[in-house]
Amino acid sequence: MTSQRARIAVVGAGVSGLAAAWSLRDTADVVVLERADRLGGHAWTVDVDYDGDRIPVDIGFICYNELNYPNLTGMFSKLGVEVIATDMSFAVSDPEGYEWCSDLLGLFAWKRNLVDPRFLGLLSEIIRFNTLARKDLAAGTIPEVSLKDYLDENGFSQAFRTGYLLPMGAAIWSTPEVGMLDYPVASFIQFFDNHRLMQTLRPTWMTVKGGSREYVRRLTADLAGRLETGRRIETIRPASGGTVEIVEAGGRARTFDRVLLACHADEARRMLDPAYQDHRRALEPIRFSANTAYLHRDLSLMPRRRSAWASWNVLRGADDRVCVTYWMNRLQKIRKSAPLFVTLNPTTPPAPDLTFGVYEFDHPMYDAASAAGREDLRRLQGRDGIYVSGAWLGDGFHEAGLRTGLEASLAMGGRVPWTPALQQKYPSDVLNVREAVKA
Repeated sequence: MTSQRARIAVVGAGVSGLAAAWSLRDTADVVVLERADRLGGHAWTVDVDYDGDRIPVDIGFICYNELNYPNLTGMFSKLGVEVIATDMSFAVSDPEGYEWCSDLLGLFAWKRNLVDPRFLGLLSEIIRFNTLARKDLAAGTIPEVSLKDYLDENGFSQAFRTGYLLPMGAAIWSTPEVGMLDYPVASFIQFFDNHRLMQTLRPTWMTVKGGSREYVRRLTADLAGRLETGRRIETIRPASGGTVEIVEAGGRARTFDRVLLACHADEARRMLDPAYQDHRRALEPIRFSANTAYLHRDLSLMPRRRSAWASWNVLRGADDRVCVTYWMNRLQKIRKSAPLFVTLNPTTPPAPDLTFGVYEFDHPMYDAASAAGREDLRRLQGRDGIYVSGAWLGDGFHEAGLRTGLEASLAMGGRVPWTPALQQKYPSDVLNVREAVKA
C-alpha cells in the first residue's frame, strides 16, 4: 500500500487560516480560499501618504506580548519577523473635561484629580476590584454570572463602571460598553489576570516593525500556488465517501477530504449545508458587532490635555456613547511630527480633510449562549470532515486565531516547528497515512 496526501481546503486567509495551511503545506494538498482580494484578515497594514511621506500603519492587529501570545512569538521567531517594543497605556476622557491616563503623570492630567473625591474614589474601587477578583480567582469561587451581575452583587459604583472597567473592556474587545456587561465574568477576570491587568508588573508589549503585513508576507511566500482570492463560496455540502464538496458562485465545485472553516462563525453557518445541522446549531448563537475604523490625523478625537494621551484612549460623548482612539505614533513608533490615529466608532467622525481611510471590521461578542456554542463546536471538530477555527473560538485575539488554526491543522497531520501552546487537542485524523488504491 502507498499513502495518499489528504486534500484539504482552508476557507479564510486570516491568521488562523494562513497558519493552518502553512502547518499543512508539507503533509497535505492544501488550498486556501479567500473571499476578499487581500490576504491577512485583521492583520491589515495600509500605507498612508502623509504630506508626501509614505508611512505604514496597522489598522487591525497591532501588538502582542510573549507571555500571552506564545504561538505568535514562536511563529515570528521561525519566520524571522522583526519586532519592536511598544506600550499599552490607557486613558479616559469625558465631555466635562474629566481625564486620566494610566501613566503615572497622566493619572493627574487634570490637577484637580489630586483632590477630586470622584477620582480618588475611582482609584480606590480599581484596587478593590483587582483585589476581590484575584482572590475569587485563586479560590475558584467566581460565580457563573455576567459581569453586570458580579458588579451588582459586590456593590461597585456606576462611576467605576463608566470611568474605568467598561471603557477598558470596550477598548480591549472592540465592543460597545453595553455588550461588555453581558460578558461572562469568569472569562473577563481570567483574561485580566492572564494579561496582568490587575497587577503593577505587566508584560512588555511588542509590535511588528513595518506593520503586520510583514509576517503575512512571510507566511504566504511559503504557500505560493496554494492561495486563491476572490472566491465566493455558495455552499459546502457532504459528498460521496465521506468527502466534502465546495460549490462557488458560478457553479464551480471541488471535492476535499476535509474543510477548515477559518472564517467568522456567521459566515461559516451561511455556507454550511443544512445536512451539517449540529454544526449550524452550535454556530448560531455566536454573534459579531460591526465596527467602523477611521484612520486619520484629527486631534479632536484625542483627550483634550496632551498629558492625558495614551496608546488607547476612550472618549465619552455628551450622549454617553464612547469611542476608542488608538495613538498609532506611540503604538508603532511613528514620528510624532506626523500624528496618526485609528478611531473605532466615533460619535462624530473625523474631519474629511484629515481622514486617510475608513474600514469595516466585525468583532465577536461574548455571552453565556455563545460560550455554549463554542464548547459544542470543540466537541464537533472533525465530524463529517468539518473543522472550524478563528479568534472568535477563543478570546477574540490574534493568538486565539493562530492557536485554534494550529489545533485543527495538527489534528489533520500538520506540523509546527516550535512547541505549540494548545488549549484543545483534537484526535488525529491521520489522513496523510490513509490507504490509497493500489497502483
